[in-house]
Amino acid sequence: MKKNDKLFKKKIKIGVSAMIGLILLVKVSRLIIIFSGDMPAMDDIYFLAYDSRTRETIIYRYDADMKKTNEVGKAAEYFHNCKIDSEKKYITGVCNLWPPEKYDDTKSEFKSGIVRYSLEDGSLTLLRSEQQMCIGNNQSIFWDSCFPFDNGEKMLMCYVDEENNFTYLLYDLATSKAKKIGMPKMNRGVCDIRKGNIWYPKRKGVMQYNAKTGELKQFLQNADVCTVSDDSRKASYFGNDNKKIFLYDTVRKKKIGTLKAGWNKAFGSLFPYSCGWDQSGNYFCYIEHFIKFFGSSDTRIKVYNLHTKTSKCIFLHRNASATVQYEFVRNAD
Repeated sequence: MKKNDKLFKKKIKIGVSAMIGLILLVKVSRLIIIFSGDMPAMDDIYFLAYDSRTRETIIYRYDADMKKTNEVGKAAEYFHNCKIDSEKKYITGVCNLWPPEKYDDTKSEFKSGIVRYSLEDGSLTLLRSEQQMCIGNNQSIFWDSCFPFDNGEKMLMCYVDEENNFTYLLYDLATSKAKKIGMPKMNRGVCDIRKGNIWYPKRKGVMQYNAKTGELKQFLQNADVCTVSDDSRKASYFGNDNKKIFLYDTVRKKKIGTLKAGWNKAFGSLFPYSCGWDQSGNYFCYIEHFIKFFGSSDTRIKVYNLHTKTSKCIFLHRNASATVQYEFVRNAD
């Protein structure tokens, strides 16, 4: 009996030692990647903070070389669904009043439309107003599902048709010409457009529609709103609530990571660009809220490294009001 006990204890020690050795091996491997320089460099990260009280959007930039976040500009009203051009000179997106009730504010001279912010001189230019575009009936553009593409020179536009369904068209800013596309009728909006592919949620899954060929296929199963990487090889989506983020390899068809929020934390998940990817697809950006009393929270902008499996905070807003909402600026295709 004693012999069996000794043998059992010996096996436990061997198993524990092997487990510790494996953990150390993983940690050492990550350190080797970091210090050897083999880890891909992270790009600069741009993100936005809109405050409905001040009715302005602040633009931030995280400098990956300096490892510092700075404010780079401001835009009037709700500037969102933004993409930055390939040379990092300007940001193109849509600007509209939020909350929607403010559309009835007849005293305001503000015009909703497609807007471009220059990172070189800080100017904000209205490229097309809602009235100039004349899309749909009674200017029924649904701005939450309008996104720039083709390096910010074209827009995916969404409007509500006579049957109260979302209808989509591709709008060329240079020629002012619009082309209607044959996406299935729905009322849930889209996640993004990149290189002619449009992603949208439908029945516990995400579909991918190719605007050039008309091809429609399943992109993700058991997912809702997703954030697709620049090369479409990776995607993120939320669990049943805002407590988990799943990272998915769309080529190998497998999960490659899961981020979990603590019991008193939650991830920002309200908008299509509540998450983001850097250009390499090796760094995933997300928003984390530490919930406090009276609707406030400590809001952190964080970056998850897919190689080291670790996250770091690049921005902290303590006691952030519930009136402030954050989202990322994506890279243009």
